[in-house]
Amino acid sequence: MGEMTSPAASAPRQQVLDPRTLGRPVHLLHLFASQLREDFSELFRTRLNRRYRADFQVDDVSIDVSGKATPPGRWLNHAFAGGRIGCALERSLVLSALHYRYGLPASGKEAGPAPGAAPETASEERLAVMLSRQLAETLAARIAGTPGADDGKALSPPTATAALTPLPRSACLITARIRENTHAVAGDVYLALDDAWLTQLLGQLSPVRRKRGYDGAYTPPLASSLQFKLEARLLQKELTLGELLDIRCGDVIPVSLRAAEVMVGDSRLFTATVAEHRGKLCLTTFEDAK
Repeated sequence: MGEMTSPAASAPRQQVLDPRTLGRPVHLLHLFASQLREDFSELFRTRLNRRYRADFQVDDVSIDVSGKATPPGRWLNHAFAGGRIGCALERSLVLSALHYRYGLPASGKEAGPAPGAAPETASEERLAVMLSRQLAETLAARIAGTPGADDGKALSPPTATAALTPLPRSACLITARIRENTHAVAGDVYLALDDAWLTQLLGQLSPVRRKRGYDGAYTPPLASSLQFKLEARLLQKELTLGELLDIRCGDVIPVSLRAAEVMVGDSRLFTATVAEHRGKLCLTTFEDAK
């Protein structure tokens, strides 16, 4: 005798639709997430990697508009003219950044910070506030850079930063997966948009809004689409005219290979170290030219 199942158990599960997203371009949010990942990568590159020789990488950025509860953690509230943006960083990321900021000695992955090993210090708290504010401002600027955005409202600086309990149910939760290779640290950064910000974001992504002053394509930012030809000047050797005329085939000119100069046209932008990788010469450890 076979088992009997109730009609409710055999019925397919119904998908609950969020009325806030009906008729709105939720399917385009992955494009926005891709651009936001580039923005966050640039933020970590300029503020931490280049300055302190860290290795923070942004692996992925995802956006959830299902209205689920925000994850637990120490949230900071940033009030903009266009609404509130909440931000929370996992402590392992803050401690890793603090490790670099104060130049603590490290000898590889084993020297990475251990979250929870010590109580939070005032320096750690200040750094968390600074990183949280920078991430929120980067998100606001990206929304302002979306086709048809109201730049003045989105780009106005936050008027306040304060600790708060997270929004009970975020209209939009953005999760960025961050890793730091030297310390073997990985963690998440969370940003929560309120209803006002979600409305603004989806409004800018709307195909109707884009057609009014845009060709319909999602154009990448200028920083990632403008191409330059880099030339590396490996070394320079000064010779007198007599020494130059005395050179014969087979002569050896003694040189020392120091930092290479990286140029765009005639402009010297960086210095870099020459290294070998799989039989090819490569440039690494870029520094701004003085």
